[in-house]
Amino acid sequence: MEEAKKREKIYSKEENTGCYMYYFHYNNKQYCVDATKESGRLGRLVNHSKKGNLKTESFAVENKPHLILVARQDIQPGEELLYDYGDRSKKSLEFHPWLAT
Repeated sequence: MEEAKKREKIYSKEENTGCYMYYFHYNNKQYCVDATKESGRLGRLVNHSKKGNLKTESFAVENKPHLILVARQDIQPGEELLYDYGDRSKKSLEFHPWLAT
């Protein structure tokens, strides 16, 4: 968490970077996935909606938490995949009002 907060401060000073941190709990401990930089993981490219057709779940792999996206309902071919980023902080909503929708 200390590293996540440090990165958030750095990203907030870089106008063109943005900050895409995803916080979650697993076994009563808080974790953060930093999806700010491009990687081979495609979950960072799924768009946000409070009423998304996907939800995140934590899943253990060799006793380490991983996030997976699980369908909430049947998804039709060509239907956009969406999930709730979960961030409702005042600062985030100020800069990204679309998080409220």
